[in-house]
Formats: sequence, structure tokens, C-alpha cells
Amino acid sequence: MEELIFPDDRGCFGCSASNQTGIGLRFFGDGQRVVSRHTIAQRFHGAPDIAHGGIVATIFDEVSCAVVFFGRRTYVVTGELTVRYEAPCPVEKEIEFTAWIEDDSHERYAVVHSEARLADRVIARSHGRFFYQGDRAPSSLTYAATSVGPCE
Repeated sequence: MEELIFPDDRGCFGCSASNQTGIGLRFFGDGQRVVSRHTIAQRFHGAPDIAHGGIVATIFDEVSCAVVFFGRRTYVVTGELTVRYEAPCPVEKEIEFTAWIEDDSHERYAVVHSEARLADRVIARSHGRFFYQGDRAPSSLTYAATSVGPCE
């Protein structure tokens, strides 16, 4: 999988390298899926040693937007996101978030499914609708060592 880099940095909380208070997600892809391996910092805990559900949902939102952006070359906004927590998501352990487009047959939005894995165990899943925006990505996207993003 290659690292996927957005063409500009819009200061996104989830994926911008320039947002010093953000979480700095990096994305990798193979054309069909986008993956982000991330260790949730202790500062984002809810219960002791457990990631706050809102941060987990934020990461699902980011990886879901990224799969549509890189797969369909269009920006999106989240219309609907449902998260199912199957086990506690720990802080300070690497979790792999993977997203893929389930359905893009609708002209206004894509349906995306994602899951979070701790080792070989699924600990959370998400499902959502991500609405296409008018902005189109450049025809050639950049693959490099730094990650920035367009999420709004």
C-alpha cells in the first residue's frame, strides 16, 4: 500500500499535519481500501485507558472520507455515520482502521463501511453516507511521506 497524500492542507483536526492540536492521521491505500494505523493518545481517553467514543468516531469519519476522496477523486461531507463498538478501544495501542466503498451507485453520495482492528480482532465498525461536494481533486494525486488532508 502506498501512502496517500491530499493535495492541500485545510487544517483538518483529524488529518492535517499543520493542525498542532489534531490527531495527525496518515492514510495508505491500494485502490480499493484506505487504511490508517493509529495509536490513540492517552489525552483522548474516556474511561481510564479506553478511547473516548467520539475520537473513535472521528477516526472512522476521516478514513471514510479518505476512501471516497482517493477512490472517486471528489471531496465529501459526512451525511450520516453510525458506529458500533464491539469491544473497548484502548488508548496507547495501535489500532488499524480500514474503510471501503460499499455502494457508489447513488449520484449524490457514497456508502462507506469501516472497521477497527486491534491485532486480528474487530473492535468497532462504522457505516455511513458521504455526500459528494463540487470540488474535484487534481487528476494526479501526490504520494509522499507527509500526510495532510481536506476534511472539513
